[in-house]
Amino acid sequence: MQTVLAAEERSGPGAVTLWRQCVDLLAQNDRPGQPPMPADERDALLDRLDSLRPKVTETQRISAVVELGTRLRSPALIRFFADDRPSICAAAMARARLPDEVWPDLLPTLGPTARGILRNRRDLGPETVRALKAFGQADMLLTSENAEQAAQVTQAVQEQPRSPEITLVPSAPAPTEEDSQIRRLVDRIEEYTSTTRHRIGEPSPAEPRTSEIASLRRFSFETDMHGAITWVDEGPRAALIGLSIADPALPGGSGPDAHVSGAFSRRSGFQHGRFTIVDGGLAGEWRLSAVPFFDSQSGRFQGFRGQARRPHLHEVPASADNDKLALGGLSADSVRQLVHELRTPLNAILGFAEIIEQQLFGPAGRQYRDMASQIMGDARRLLSAFDDLDLAARVSRGEDAIEPRPVDAALLIARIATRFRVDRGKELRPITISVAEGLPQARLDPIQAERMVQHLLRTLVSVAPEGEPITGSCWFQPDSATGRVILAMDRPSSLAGMDEGQLLDPGYGPEGDWPDGPLLGLGFSLRLIRSLAASSAGSLDIDGGRFLLAMPAVPADPVEEPDLP
Repeated sequence: MQTVLAAEERSGPGAVTLWRQCVDLLAQNDRPGQPPMPADERDALLDRLDSLRPKVTETQRISAVVELGTRLRSPALIRFFADDRPSICAAAMARARLPDEVWPDLLPTLGPTARGILRNRRDLGPETVRALKAFGQADMLLTSENAEQAAQVTQAVQEQPRSPEITLVPSAPAPTEEDSQIRRLVDRIEEYTSTTRHRIGEPSPAEPRTSEIASLRRFSFETDMHGAITWVDEGPRAALIGLSIADPALPGGSGPDAHVSGAFSRRSGFQHGRFTIVDGGLAGEWRLSAVPFFDSQSGRFQGFRGQARRPHLHEVPASADNDKLALGGLSADSVRQLVHELRTPLNAILGFAEIIEQQLFGPAGRQYRDMASQIMGDARRLLSAFDDLDLAARVSRGEDAIEPRPVDAALLIARIATRFRVDRGKELRPITISVAEGLPQARLDPIQAERMVQHLLRTLVSVAPEGEPITGSCWFQPDSATGRVILAMDRPSSLAGMDEGQLLDPGYGPEGDWPDGPLLGLGFSLRLIRSLAASSAGSLDIDGGRFLLAMPAVPADPVEEPDLP
């Protein structure tokens, strides 16, 4: 964060990159349900966003909102986007996710446009709906300050029958000429809306039911000159308006493929281009066909008009069912390729750092040796994270050859606990795990068993406060089959009060909310342990204040009963 705040003002692509970094930092750290973000850091990021806003185009700002998707949970960021242009406000309000008790405090700081978009959502809680109703009269009131804007709305309504319904509550008439004009304007709007208003009891075309959204197979659309969708004839407009066909989709985000974005840059028509929507009832792949349209008088490019449809069966490649641990929108194969490409230069950096630190090519100053030692530590942490990513990809693809055999669980736990408790004869942290007598062996692949227990202890050690002991117990739990060996580890105090959703959230504290926290985040580490356990017929459960790692036990030999005479 300090690096982003200290960066000098940029323009062009540099400004866009800095904008996205500030947005990601706020979306990640300023969220209800986690430790509050320092007010000075939040204000500094908002000030930086405000200074960068003129240098980032409207389409780029909409794209940043769309890519956040349901991760838009920062009240400050939601308020910032709500004060932007209407298209950006609409995209943000359609995707914002806040607890029901937070919305009522935020609504007074939002404008009528933002609150109007929220009224069209059907996933808000009762407290939020009640708070929105309190603003109904104020939001719909037409005053002389926005008479000119209302006139533009009226003209657009009359020229575009597909525009959404407008309902206004006029102010009390006054005997002035200006108010008389406003009165006539209001009457014209009400006259139009009264002829197009849907019958009572029927859903509005702009607010389709969930079942209708799921069954939607095609819709027509129109974009502006920047590629952002500005109109659709069917489907939830809040989820579609603002999506762009101008730039290829980033990993894990909504957008088109290069075929569509290339045709847009050339102002040429295209057919059956791929478009991906992330989250919502329309999530998945679509196929777009569109042609450009131009102003009839000036000949200037105005945008694209076309249709979107769900792909046919022969257009969708078969996907493997075991690709369960795709990370950040990347498949397991892509993750492994990325890890390979990153590990090679990192090994080179580590090698040069060791040369300097050990002075293999000649004397080096103390300051350089200290820097090299720090680089070595950081590089080894990164290599460990790459190993975790590679392991997650292999588990997801089912490529690890698992050969279950009897494993002494008590000896395995004692050996790994000693590894984390003692280093070079010095005790680092007290780790106490009581093992029940007569504990049977576990039926696991030895390598997988060591990975599971090691990852669990390493995660708990990394997030526990300094000096706090790590405690747990291990016992045998009989069941109808062979029984299970249960390793129960107590939660560190730093994880107290967090529910399972927070603990397993891969976006929770990826930078580490603790000095030595997992580099890839607590959620990723716990999900990896759970995947390793599931691949070995075990499980990882979160029960109150404990983490329960269950491993299948070796069945006991049947006791031969003596034959009775």
